[in-house]
Amino acid sequence: MSDTLFAIARSGMDVERLRMEVIAQNLANASSARGAGVEGYQPVRLVSGPNTVSGFEQALGDAARGYTVHAPGALAGARSYGVQATAAPPRIVHEPANPLADADGNVAYPGVDHAGEMALMVQTQRVYEANVVMYNSARSMFMRAMDIGGNSP
Repeated sequence: MSDTLFAIARSGMDVERLRMEVIAQNLANASSARGAGVEGYQPVRLVSGPNTVSGFEQALGDAARGYTVHAPGALAGARSYGVQATAAPPRIVHEPANPLADADGNVAYPGVDHAGEMALMVQTQRVYEANVVMYNSARSMFMRAMDIGGNSP
């Protein structure tokens, strides 16, 4: 049971660390202009969710039953499924002096929403901190149980 708590907290921290890397990548590429007719940077999002399926047999059994069993043994924390490009349109800025400007003097920048990225960064930080609190609480309970067990006759 204690291993499960630590594994759940660790998987949550891993997912949030990956999410923070994706946010940093979006913010780092927000000012990378692209020339006319050139494929530029497209903002991405981390796709994550619960990790309830622990093996092929369980997934096959769930598919055969038509439902998923959420037994305590089936909980395995969070999991990242990959990175997916968003459908955000490019941000067009009128900069006639820019060498990457088109014939109208417009330059295309990636459609990164700075406020949205910052809000997601704060949310990611809070979730990461919640996982750290859970990890530390589980560790404290585990250590206290060890102390109680050591003092028993």
